[in-house]
Amino acid sequence: MSGVGGGAIHGELDGIAQDAQGLQEVSDTQASIMQSLASTMESLVPAMHGTAATAMQNIGEQLHQQGMRFSTTFADHSSKMHNNSQILQSHDEDGAHVIQQVSNLIV
Repeated sequence: MSGVGGGAIHGELDGIAQDAQGLQEVSDTQASIMQSLASTMESLVPAMHGTAATAMQNIGEQLHQQGMRFSTTFADHSSKMHNNSQILQSHDEDGAHVIQQVSNLIV
């Protein structure tokens, strides 16, 4: 009986760990794309004049800032999910230990 419950819990923990890894990959990809777009926008500035150059530079800076915010947010969520996975794993192991002790008392 404890094997069935433990297996279901482990399956959910594996899913959480995979989701955390997936979030980190999304974060890294998005940050890279935002940095690339920001660099592209900023590289166009010398070819432009007046308000167009200023607007392009502002867009590049905004993309850079948003990319950093998104990256930080995703990394934070990924870290929290990883921590939750570790906490649940610890509780799962504690529960298995308690079940083992109770089954020893019954026998």
